[in-house]
Amino acid sequence: MLFSLGSNKTNMDPALINFKVLYVLTQLVGLTMIVLVGTWIGQHFGGLGGTSNPKLEFNWHPLFMTIGFIYLYGNSILIYRGFRTTRKKTLKLTHAGIHLAAFVLTVIALKTVFDSHNLASPPIPNMYSLHSWLGLSAVIIFSLQYVAGFVAFLAPGLRENYRIAMMPLHIYFGLFGFGLAIASALMGLTEKAIFAITNPPYSTLPPAGLLANVIGVLYVVFGALVVYLATEPSYKRKPIPEDTALLTSSSANE
Repeated sequence: MLFSLGSNKTNMDPALINFKVLYVLTQLVGLTMIVLVGTWIGQHFGGLGGTSNPKLEFNWHPLFMTIGFIYLYGNSILIYRGFRTTRKKTLKLTHAGIHLAAFVLTVIALKTVFDSHNLASPPIPNMYSLHSWLGLSAVIIFSLQYVAGFVAFLAPGLRENYRIAMMPLHIYFGLFGFGLAIASALMGLTEKAIFAITNPPYSTLPPAGLLANVIGVLYVVFGALVVYLATEPSYKRKPIPEDTALLTSSSANE
């Protein structure tokens, strides 16, 4: 998924040329990450399944978490800088929509992992590992961020000065939650490799183990690119005339 980054005039700015190159690289890393996760679970862990086969149902968990809680989450963070010539109201709605899609996939992924534990014979305990603790913490932060962001920036009625005051917190906790999601994914990947790659064991670095390590490296690279693109001051989106008109209209209605 490659995004338009603006007019030819905008792309003449050296900083934005660098942004475009890194943005495309981020998308390539993200898509490669998803393909490799699909390959990993398809070739080495039997593919996907439903509740009748808890082991195969579990495989939805890393796939949907990678798509929703890493790739879509990261792209939602970058939406304002990636589509810098689009009206801000449209970007707000797109930002919220991508977050909603990420949330839906995350909820499904959580259901599959709980099913795979509860329906196993014998059942596997839930929420005992650091991966599960940090993962659920990231989901809670993500959910609270979504609600707070909707109330502050999409729902009508909140005064502009409150929105301005909320923005630094929204940005910080958005990036913090994303970083926590990456950390949790790395722990989950390692946990799966240690428990499931046994013949030959993970310690001998068989193909399944090597692929797991490559996926983990891509998680880190994708996360680092997203955070850098979202925080580098020279890449910040500049207001366009339509934004000013929207702000004036919003202020007049308060």
